[in-house]
Amino acid sequence: MTLLAGWVLFVHPTGIPPGSRLWFFLPLALCVALVYRVVRGIDGEPFFRRTAVTFANIVVGMVAIALSAWALHEVVLRLGG
Repeated sequence: MTLLAGWVLFVHPTGIPPGSRLWFFLPLALCVALVYRVVRGIDGEPFFRRTAVTFANIVVGMVAIALSAWALHEVVLRLGG
């Protein structure tokens, strides 16, 4: 019975409000930046500053990709309609 109780959690996950789904990107980007810097770390390198720069690069890059996809979508809508 305890295995079934654990399985039900994955079948019926907790709902996330639609307005807050994108905010989960920030902890994910931070984790990716931390793991990347730990793996690529060199002794004597300022770890936290480099991690913050990597985090900022990931966030800015993803925002740029999202804006370019939105702009392409708008162009297709204007020309196709």
